[in-house]
Amino acid sequence: SSTNSSHKVYFIGKLLWAKGLDKMLELQEYYRQYTGEYFHIDIYGSGPESKEIQRAFHGRQRESKGEADSLRDLAHRSLQELAQLQLSKLKETIPLRTFAEFRKDPVPATFPGRVDHATLKEDYTVFINPSFSEVLCTTTFEALAMGKFAIIPYHPSNMFFLRFPNALIYRDPYEFVANVRWAMNHEPEPLTEDQVREFTWEAATDRLVHAASITHGEALEREKVSLRKIDERIAWFHNEIGKGPRGDLLRKVFGAGPVSYQVKYQTERAPPLDTDADAIESDGLSGKFRRSSFAQAIRTTLGDISNFGIQ
Repeated sequence: SSTNSSHKVYFIGKLLWAKGLDKMLELQEYYRQYTGEYFHIDIYGSGPESKEIQRAFHGRQRESKGEADSLRDLAHRSLQELAQLQLSKLKETIPLRTFAEFRKDPVPATFPGRVDHATLKEDYTVFINPSFSEVLCTTTFEALAMGKFAIIPYHPSNMFFLRFPNALIYRDPYEFVANVRWAMNHEPEPLTEDQVREFTWEAATDRLVHAASITHGEALEREKVSLRKIDERIAWFHNEIGKGPRGDLLRKVFGAGPVSYQVKYQTERAPPLDTDADAIESDGLSGKFRRSSFAQAIRTTLGDISNFGIQ
């Protein structure tokens, strides 16, 4: 591999902290600790937090340059130093982005705005995306499809990309720094025909079909489970419609003869019902279900035949 430390680095996406740009700041600090300097990065995109993110990368002093006279600048720097002294004590408990805008040394980052990712195909070799909030990151997918290095964290949302040699996965800041240095000094591997196919809609459709498919044995097992569930629901329904006076009526209609009046018989011989709050509470889940709107709907449905009465 040829050495070429001039490889350009970029990020593209919505300019939101949730897209991992706070982690990008932290990784820049780690990179500086290990190498003595920040790495330059071009950050493409737009979003409601764009100004705040730019201040965090550049610092307030650069963003407000030329807006105050020398006395005001002196006061501003004094306040910055005081703030840095106080905030340095909170670094372990407050996110870096909270105090990053008070930095003395700006991170060498540009913010060119929103562009079509395809227009960057020839301009960059290294794509960095530290986000943990994606399901399957489209920009990472596109960068790898364009033959770039993609430096991404080890995370469930990135497992699909592990199959590609140009996906440089990191599990900690040290591995991140090592990956950046490697990518800046090496060329990405050319994509094979099989790898190119992985980025097509045809391959995506195949993966979808494969994920949705089941074996014949699995289908039979699911059918058995489904039938058992149906049997359980029918048994429950049969038990439900057999309760109360309507249950006696149905038994009479369907020719049960002397045993039709089961509920009436039990009610006449049962002790008085305890209707206080404790008794209702102790009725448990079955009692709550009997009083539910679903059970009431069933009883209402059967109400059309109540005009027969019970003799």
